[in-house]
Amino acid sequence: MFKTLSGPTIAGLCALFASTFIAVTTEVAPVGLLIDMAKSFNITEGHAGLAVSAYALLVAFGAVPITIATSRMNRKMLMMLCLGGYVVSNLISAMAPSFGVLCIGRALGGLSHALLMSIAAAYTAHLVPERMTGRAISFVFGGTSLGSVLGVPGAAAISQLTSWRVALYVIAALAAMLTIFIALYLPPVRGADTKALKVPTIRSPHAARIFGIVIGVNAIFFFAHNLLYTYVSPLLLAHGLPEHLLSIALLITGVVSIFGLWAAGQVVDRWPAGGLFGGGIAMLTGMTLVYGHLLSAWPSVGAVGLWCMGYAAIIPFVMSGAIRARATSADVAGAAVNSSSNMGILLGSAIGGHLLNTLGFAVLCPASVVIALGGILLAAFNPAAFPRRLQHG
Repeated sequence: MFKTLSGPTIAGLCALFASTFIAVTTEVAPVGLLIDMAKSFNITEGHAGLAVSAYALLVAFGAVPITIATSRMNRKMLMMLCLGGYVVSNLISAMAPSFGVLCIGRALGGLSHALLMSIAAAYTAHLVPERMTGRAISFVFGGTSLGSVLGVPGAAAISQLTSWRVALYVIAALAAMLTIFIALYLPPVRGADTKALKVPTIRSPHAARIFGIVIGVNAIFFFAHNLLYTYVSPLLLAHGLPEHLLSIALLITGVVSIFGLWAAGQVVDRWPAGGLFGGGIAMLTGMTLVYGHLLSAWPSVGAVGLWCMGYAAIIPFVMSGAIRARATSADVAGAAVNSSSNMGILLGSAIGGHLLNTLGFAVLCPASVVIALGGILLAAFNPAAFPRRLQHG
């Protein structure tokens, strides 16, 4: 793809890639720090999962209104403000004297995330020709997988060597450096026309239905994933993995997930239905294999890797599908996807924590499998939202 693009465009895509990396690293860092945070504040691991919920809460309810309210603002300046928000969020969380203050810092990061992840897909679409939109979005949102590959296990490794607070300081420093990179290398694009930012039903009932299905599929998959993945650290320990190898295990599962995103990039602009179905089946299979004691230690890490690979593959299909529906502007489409994603994260982390504390993994694993199956079926029975084949004129 890069062979046909200009230097500034390539630099811009790389800047957006790095932005989604920081966004997801900030969001899911507590997954790798969960055990240490729980010990530090003398709370249960299920309770510590609320650090993820607090972040997702602001994104779930703020993404669409914040995106609309800032529609006329300079997109590049908004990206820089969002990165600055991540710096402040991580600093507050790192210095938090109590778990409540930590959650406040996390919520502030959620405000930045609500906007950045909403405009990232639309920003990408502005930078490349329409025929490359899907592949460009796959590349930019590769930062989300890299956040899992390096962010979660990297934070866990730093926490093991020093403390979880130092891990958050490191993330804050990376966000500060990226803000400078964005200022220098991200090409500017204009904001959208506020008159175009209406709810999907204003454009067309048929387009609104397709858009709603895409958003619904996205929310279901995020719910299923985060119901279990928020607590993947204690899950792997329950399968016999030594705690000192946890960061290595998370690194392996993250690396494997990149292959899912790469595979999605090869077919997202041609076979949306088949690609999404394949990702869903991989996710479902991996989740099923970590149920009970079917696998131990390292085989269970492989199962988590398969599940994460499928999950990573789903993201580009949903993002491109939401824009392709043309129910509303690309910015609002991205905001709606972002909001539904974090509604899934919010419900998954909160409900998952409750189930873990009360019923354990014996119920948490099957619940995730059933929900993921629901997402696969909804997509399979709605070919208008996820066509078998795309034609480009």
